[in-house]
Amino acid sequence: MAILRLPHGCASLPWALLAALLAGPAWGEASGAERHLTLRLDPAERSLAGELVQPLPKGGRFTLLEGLAISDARCGEQALTLDRDSEGRWLVPACPAQTITLRWQGRLESPERGARHAIAEAGTFLPTRGGWYPHLVEGAGPLWLAVHTPAGQRAVGSGSLIAETPAESTEPTTEPTTEAKDRSASRLTRFYHPRTREVEIAAGPWALRERDVDGVRLRVLFSGGLDAAFGEIYLERAAQHLSAFQARLGRFPFESFSIVASPSPVGLAFPGFTLLGERVIPLPFIPDTSLPHEIMHAWWGAGVQVDYPSGNWAEALTTYLADHAVAETRDEDADLRRGWLLDLASLPASREPTLRDFRGGPDPAGRLIGYQHGALVFHMLRQRMGDASFDAALGDFAKRWMHRTADWQALETAFSDAAGEDLSQFFSAWRDRPGRPDLTLDEVQITPGPGGGWLHGVLIQHGEPGPWPMDVPLVVDTDAGRVTRVQRMDSRRQPFALPLSGKPLALEVDPDAHLLRHPGGLPSLFRRLLLDPKTHLVTLTPSRTKALEELAGRALGRPLGALPAGARWQDDTPHLVIGSTEEVIEWRQNQGLAAPPAPREALEREGRARFWMHPAAPTGLLSGDDPEALAMLASRLRHHGQRSHLVLGGDGDTRDAGIWPVASNPLRIEFTD
Repeated sequence: MAILRLPHGCASLPWALLAALLAGPAWGEASGAERHLTLRLDPAERSLAGELVQPLPKGGRFTLLEGLAISDARCGEQALTLDRDSEGRWLVPACPAQTITLRWQGRLESPERGARHAIAEAGTFLPTRGGWYPHLVEGAGPLWLAVHTPAGQRAVGSGSLIAETPAESTEPTTEPTTEAKDRSASRLTRFYHPRTREVEIAAGPWALRERDVDGVRLRVLFSGGLDAAFGEIYLERAAQHLSAFQARLGRFPFESFSIVASPSPVGLAFPGFTLLGERVIPLPFIPDTSLPHEIMHAWWGAGVQVDYPSGNWAEALTTYLADHAVAETRDEDADLRRGWLLDLASLPASREPTLRDFRGGPDPAGRLIGYQHGALVFHMLRQRMGDASFDAALGDFAKRWMHRTADWQALETAFSDAAGEDLSQFFSAWRDRPGRPDLTLDEVQITPGPGGGWLHGVLIQHGEPGPWPMDVPLVVDTDAGRVTRVQRMDSRRQPFALPLSGKPLALEVDPDAHLLRHPGGLPSLFRRLLLDPKTHLVTLTPSRTKALEELAGRALGRPLGALPAGARWQDDTPHLVIGSTEEVIEWRQNQGLAAPPAPREALEREGRARFWMHPAAPTGLLSGDDPEALAMLASRLRHHGQRSHLVLGGDGDTRDAGIWPVASNPLRIEFTD
């Protein structure tokens, strides 16, 4: 076990926590060069001062944000003079036998639009390698982090919370209440991470709720109004998710976990904490979607770190073990998988990257592959291996790689070892190839015989570059009950024979969407316009062309190329048509497009604003009775990619949202006499 140097002031730690830290981190042992980083924040003045102590035998260079400067530099007790290169980077000479000490301070102006860092009373965020501290590491190692915050502010940082104590003590003549102490006392908050290169810090005017959950100090840090309305809800739901995850995956990778409100519209996971945007926290679905997702990232991404050049596996595994697992507890997992398949089927062929290609980022096509496609890969792997072997692989992977950087190959090795078979062909097919297969049935026939006879047929895979290895569920409904068989399929054509114990009524392939495949019959969904880079805009109100272009950009999250005046609509090109209620109806009629299908023929005038995808053409029609209603719907539309139609009522409420029905399922055959 590595010997850990305790930071100044550790004598005040509770003995149980101190003993736990000396015994080693939750996963593995500390290794690498040790860093001690102390930061003093003054958000009201947008200022900070810091001290870094670490070995630097070969010297190094670093960048500081404008407004910050080095105030003192030492090698052991010897003062150092730091030069700066032509690019403004600070140069630190070698310090072979001693540790270096660097102190810096300054004031940061309001960050430019798009800047990652922020320091303000409403909320501070200092990302790793963001120029707010000297980043001087060649490899990962232990990090001791101490953050001083003024009265009314709390801090979170990378790693496990060691202690949060008043930074200064006073002796008032009248003992203040606990609430008054909390408002008036400045704080010193300490964190420890056993092995990291990165450092993240956030601070804000947060109230605190916390509880112990199976040995983990779970904390919710929201500002006053959010805390009163939602703090206990988030603490309760986080405790439930954390208990379920630990029961499956073993001990949480950190001694603490904080759920923190941020003024920025974010959902970000870091070692030991997550930032959630203040605007999304009130949304009713967040405690069972984004919240468990970010908690799971403590294992995958913030715990076992991602080797991004070889591909981001963490979002797929997190989506499956959090989003999908929560849906399973509610018996909603089959519907979730069906929705994922519909989303993936909306991807244009030109935007089909491989799962290995996914690194992260906001691109919606890439995210569908990295999250949904990847999650379904792990679902098929679990179906193939069984729950016990699948979970054993997860435990082994975490044990080997926690607080280290792992690639796809490390994950493949862990699952192959647990399965007792070489899974390289499975991974290379689903991870390294673009697209998904389309399944069809052929040559289905019933052969009568003793006891019920046989049901014969052939499964056929379509699509390039196939074939993909699959374990295909075949479900037969008979007058004696339901029969399910799983057929291994490694080629484009796979015959099957199912024994019957009764008269067959219907045969269906993969009715619960266990397979990563084309879903068969596909309704027309708004996501088609979101994902296709060829989507064109048609604006119908000449006096408001610029305003409508802005609304369309808001609806799709990107600017659209508008058709030139007088250009003819083409039925094979995706379009977004936007205008008033009557303008859109007139445009549709002039193009010879049918009205909305039965029983929704009156949809074009329902509510105050409405959107609908034409079932027979890749065209979406967005209309409103007035500009305010149109703007309201456009701002919400981006979050309804899985819908065929959406209607807002008079006060802006969602009056109706749905998907057009699909006429038939090509993977289901019903037998008649």
